[in-house]
Amino acid sequence: MRGFLVILAVVVCWTALGWAQESLPLLRVDVVGNDRISQREIIAATGLTEGDPVDASRLRRAAQSVEQMGYFARVVPDMSVQDNHIVARITVVEYPVIERITLVGVPEVATGTLWAVLRSWLTEPPRVPESRIRSILRDHDVRPGNVLNAVQLRKALEKILETYQERDVVTVQIGQVIPGEELIIEIQELPVLGNRVSGLVTVPEEEALRHIEVPVGEVGRRSQIQASLVALMRLGYFDKVDVLPEQGDAGVWLHWKLEERSILGEPTVLAGIELLGVEALPHERVTGRLGDLPDGQVGNFEVLQALAPVYDYYRREGYFMVTMVGEVVGDLLQVQVHEGRLGDTSVEGNTRTADQVVLRVLGLQEGEFLTEARLAQAQQGLMALGYFSDVQLEPKWDDEDNLVNLKVRVKELDRLGHIRGAMSYSPQEKGIVGNVEYAQKNILGTAQDVSLSLARGLSETGSTTWSLGYTGYAFPVFNMVKGDLYRRESAGRLTFGGEGTLSYPLAPYWSLRTTVLTERSWTVQDMDSLQPRTAIRVGVTYSDRDSPMFPRRGHHMTLSVEKAGTFAPGAEYLSMRADLARYWPVDVDTWVWEGRAALAQRVLVRGGWDLPSGFQFALGGVDSVRGAQGTTVSGMALVNTELRFELAQGFAVAAFWDVGTALTKPMAVSSMGAELSAHIAGMFVRLIMAWPDDRDPSWVPVFEFAMSPMF
Repeated sequence: MRGFLVILAVVVCWTALGWAQESLPLLRVDVVGNDRISQREIIAATGLTEGDPVDASRLRRAAQSVEQMGYFARVVPDMSVQDNHIVARITVVEYPVIERITLVGVPEVATGTLWAVLRSWLTEPPRVPESRIRSILRDHDVRPGNVLNAVQLRKALEKILETYQERDVVTVQIGQVIPGEELIIEIQELPVLGNRVSGLVTVPEEEALRHIEVPVGEVGRRSQIQASLVALMRLGYFDKVDVLPEQGDAGVWLHWKLEERSILGEPTVLAGIELLGVEALPHERVTGRLGDLPDGQVGNFEVLQALAPVYDYYRREGYFMVTMVGEVVGDLLQVQVHEGRLGDTSVEGNTRTADQVVLRVLGLQEGEFLTEARLAQAQQGLMALGYFSDVQLEPKWDDEDNLVNLKVRVKELDRLGHIRGAMSYSPQEKGIVGNVEYAQKNILGTAQDVSLSLARGLSETGSTTWSLGYTGYAFPVFNMVKGDLYRRESAGRLTFGGEGTLSYPLAPYWSLRTTVLTERSWTVQDMDSLQPRTAIRVGVTYSDRDSPMFPRRGHHMTLSVEKAGTFAPGAEYLSMRADLARYWPVDVDTWVWEGRAALAQRVLVRGGWDLPSGFQFALGGVDSVRGAQGTTVSGMALVNTELRFELAQGFAVAAFWDVGTALTKPMAVSSMGAELSAHIAGMFVRLIMAWPDDRDPSWVPVFEFAMSPMF
């Protein structure tokens, strides 16, 4: 829903240029009236250079470009002929320098006692505080001391309205905007005056209004309007439901435009209803939910009431695109059920990623019944690639073919590859480590990623670690194919190895992963050969997270078993892993900071039988209890809790509390601290500051670095 945005009117006046229709070479451009905006900037904006052929039309376009700079209330082009050349003249009137900004209509945020603040938070719609509005203006360079820029001001006002909508307030508009040394901006939070309904034929108006729960006299909240839209659709009475704001005196009327389903054209006497075309759900369960028809003549509304439990059953099972068509045959009403078979799928917004890649990862097949779960899984699968900042799926009925066509709109990230180097301190190396990494995601738009990393300790005993990785997401049958080769050096052990993984989709959100790995190891000092390892790991994964980068809703679960030896020489053991993470959204709105946040918690249990010391689990470190000294154990349990704050796209800070215990010996460790994380161009970095309880108390934290997300 969009507010009414009043923007500054910029008037461009034109002189009589009709006489100069013939192009002549440009001699120069004169600028008149500018004070703070330099002549060089204005001439550069025109795009005119000496010698260019110029006529009246070309000069008008140049003046429009100057107008689009946003600094001028008036732009007047003119030209004259001198020595068979054009002398262009641009006269401008600048907006004034802003001395102060006055905001009108912004309600004060509750202050005072804790009870007053809580009462306001519980009973009133979320407010956009004045400090946040001024911050948005500053972000767009609309601030005291700057020349007013109408273009930037318009963008800032649009962002303010967008922020209100993010806060659940939608009946808001920008009122008067008065430019000057004192820039006055009026923001109007409009109450809902009432609800008006149109499009009803047989359904009583009070029946529709009964399911609209938007309070009158209060500002309109998106959540309440969306809940009412869902309630109306779940009735099964309407093919389409929409709501439009209509300006009233000191408020907004909500106009609910309803398109009533027409199953029965004229009232008639019916003996019953027969359902045809039921395929997605058991026929007997669907027909068992049909309501009774009244005696005597039956109208369309009575038929809709009888079919309402059927619609509700379909919606409860996730079939949200169901529609029905009726035909009277004898004394029976035959109702053809169209359950939402998928027809054509089109992709928009992908400039680098191939259509077939998007369609392959989407995983939706022509002819299948479209459900909410399948649609959400498809959207999540595309977001999990890490190629897109936004994915929108828009299903729409094709009435001619009785199929649902799906439009996929994606917004690609600007950068998907990088090559970079860095130096950092490593506690394990007890010295400086140099890192070089190259990564490229979505090579040639084919959903294939490669990465190469090299880390070298710069001390005399510095170790060398490298890895080469490949991941593909568009293979037939499998939803992921992954391979890694690596060299690792730690704790006096040198390891060369490789592993390959295949992931197969089992059901919505579920996948089966099989990994084969093999490693050979030596002691670093004497290069004595150690026990090799060849293992197979099989596991199931469930993930319905709303985003792989900053998840705020959903779950991520992994259950896996790993078996080494028996079928190959070397170490022989059995191990298992159970990993469950959950995410809850948190919206923060305080005088200190406001934005998106999430509460995240993970429970991890690992155990093994006959585990050699080199293959036991590390309790303590960047991926378990942060900051704690690592100890190898054959069984452990962890609980990691984080409160995460998104600073900007790809950047976050988290406060954490980690608790871990060994399962095979009396040992427990915990830590608290903060973590900064960045996901840039396919690379993930974490800077950890932890205060573990296995060290002497100190105000100085333990610093750690990690190159992958924890959970």
